[in-house]
Amino acid sequence: MSLKYLELKNTSENCSKLIFILHGYGADSNDLFSIATYWQRFLPDAFFCVPNAPNSCQVNPAGFEWFDLMQTDNDKITQESLVSLEKLQEIIDQKLDDLKIEHNKLILVGFSQGTMMSIQYAIRQKKKIAGVLGYSGKIYNYELLEKELISKPRMRFLHGNIDEIVPIDEMYKSVEFLKKKDFEVDCKAYEGLGHSISPDGLSDGLDFIKNLTS
Repeated sequence: MSLKYLELKNTSENCSKLIFILHGYGADSNDLFSIATYWQRFLPDAFFCVPNAPNSCQVNPAGFEWFDLMQTDNDKITQESLVSLEKLQEIIDQKLDDLKIEHNKLILVGFSQGTMMSIQYAIRQKKKIAGVLGYSGKIYNYELLEKELISKPRMRFLHGNIDEIVPIDEMYKSVEFLKKKDFEVDCKAYEGLGHSISPDGLSDGLDFIKNLTS
């Protein structure tokens, strides 16, 4: 079954970039749709797509998950993530085709588990996408990343230094790993910020997106 999603169409006549925003564990597309509405004012040529993850969340049945964080079997977690990636691949391919946009104009933005999915999606593409912007996230499965690594798009990670869900050290570990793999990647930490996105983070993320496709 195809993923359900919210979309926000470009306001200019020319649609020249596609931005997918992926929510975190137990959330849904409504949680991050406000990011699209805010950024649209500055990115009139962008088409935004904010999908729900395919599975009902085990902890919060009103929300969704890309894979079950309560699962203790790592093989099952990996399989769930791969199934979700295939469903994500399907909807992204369809949108790129519908809008007649090339992969190098595709940007993935993720929060927490959505960042994990964005990274894994991006590195497995035969055609390199424009980039990945990750909030409060990390690489979830290093072994899987190395196994599927084909492409090395630009990445930027933004993270609160008192994040209690995904400790900031996890972000630094991910960045160092990617640098060793010759990715163009950087990061920024925000003082006093927990597991969330700050106004400064939204502005810094917007600047990253503008620079990707300018």
